[in-house]
Amino acid sequence: MRPAITEADLLEQVQNALDFASDPEGAVSTKELSEALNIPTEKVRTRIRKLIEQNVVEVVKVPRTNIVGVVQHQFCYRLVQNPEENP
Repeated sequence: MRPAITEADLLEQVQNALDFASDPEGAVSTKELSEALNIPTEKVRTRIRKLIEQNVVEVVKVPRTNIVGVVQHQFCYRLVQNPEENP
């Protein structure tokens, strides 16, 4: 049985991903977080949703090149740039 991943763990993973993300703004996808935390994507989505509601994480569209070389915009997540400015 895997240990439970908390919102704090997920937030820490988002913060760590800022240094290693392929996006220059540090955004990571649900799949990337799922693989990094070794938990199902649905659990990542549930926890990310809570962090979005708390204005800790925001949704951004990031251009990513797919397997056939076409650039598509994918929804990704990153830490809110200035959380104290958000209501």
